[in-house]
Amino acid sequence: MTIGLCAYAITRDTASPPAETRLITHRGLGLVAAETDLAPFADLDTDPAAWVAEPAENDPLVVLARRHDAVVRAVFEHQPVLPFRFGTVLRDQEAAVRLLTDRHDPVGDALDRVTGHREWGVRARAAVQSGEKRSGDGLSGTAYLAMRRRRLIDAERTRRLGADAATALHDALVRLASDCAPRAKRSPGLLLDAAYLVHTGRETAFHDEIERRRGEVLVDITGPWPPYSFARLAAAHA
Repeated sequence: MTIGLCAYAITRDTASPPAETRLITHRGLGLVAAETDLAPFADLDTDPAAWVAEPAENDPLVVLARRHDAVVRAVFEHQPVLPFRFGTVLRDQEAAVRLLTDRHDPVGDALDRVTGHREWGVRARAAVQSGEKRSGDGLSGTAYLAMRRRRLIDAERTRRLGADAATALHDALVRLASDCAPRAKRSPGLLLDAAYLVHTGRETAFHDEIERRRGEVLVDITGPWPPYSFARLAAAHA
């Protein structure tokens, strides 16, 4: 068994670490970590989606990932956090202090930027349009082709209008957010998939803008989250 430190997040040195974790501090910064067996992380895929697509409830990595999120959220309730990517491990406390020392200024600046902010995820699809429902049974060849042509034109018009509406929604939300992290549109028909870093003082306006545009696009919102998409902390292995 190889013992090391599982790194959860960087926060202020005044944070109270959750049970079974500890806070390693250096010049105003604190790194939340816990001793762990490093074996479960050895074969962790660099893309978490590769192993969480069909997660088993008792899969060791799933249990650890949930623990990671729970620790980050517990700290985030009281202090700003820069979450580490799940699976970030350090050899020992000396490696943790070295990380805080070597990256002190950029990490401190990043922590200042996310203070008072929460992350919100927004996805948008084209609004469903009611159209012609006829199957084409009983139509002549010419009439059937005309119906098909109309449907293709309607579908393209819906797609174009939806894309324009999603762009307008994104532009409006960017003006209310402090930062934005677009995501790859993995699902067919997805017009917008992005994370927005929003100050708590602007969250009401942010959600009002979404509600105002719901008739133009179908919108799904997730959050609030710790600023996972805005930590930009590279995985550190020591």
